Amino acid sequence: MPQSGSAVALTEDGDMVLECDGTLHRFDLHGTGQIVVGDKVAGQDGTPGVALTTTSEDLLGFDPTLGTVTVTESAPATGRLSSPVPGRTFPASESFAQDVTVSMEHSPCDDSGAPVTFRNTAPFTLLNDNLKAFPPQNSVYVLPGQVELKQVAAPGRPTATLLQFPVTVVHNA
Repeated sequence: MPQSGSAVALTEDGDMVLECDGTLHRFDLHGTGQIVVGDKVAGQDGTPGVALTTTSEDLLGFDPTLGTVTVTESAPATGRLSSPVPGRTFPASESFAQDVTVSMEHSPCDDSGAPVTFRNTAPFTLLNDNLKAFPPQNSVYVLPGQVELKQVAAPGRPTATLLQFPVTVVHNA
């Protein structure tokens, strides 16, 4: 495990599935991210772990209907790396925390064709329950539940729902 305070650069390839107004949109995203290793922490069940804070997300994708899609980190979000086996680090479970802004060239929620930006209503995690090493190498993280996204410029306007977001993460050595 890298020392506390170490920044870990990542390459990410994801496949986002988003629903708005009953229509599903699926698009690939590619880019980079960064996690900062924090202090040792105990889970709610007393399981030892290490805090991991996502400090950067810069993903780019394209969809013929939505145009260019960008995903960026809105604010640092803290997840956790822990092992269910006392005295062993791996296999581990890692919650890769996300607090993101998703911007699209054309709104998926109406026919206006206007640009739109969404933000999650609360930080969420991408989860890998069988992590073999950290920093991750070709590790797949999945969204354990749906995430509501609200329009930034018009919070009362229709929301979108993030349904799936599997991401393959590779450490940039």
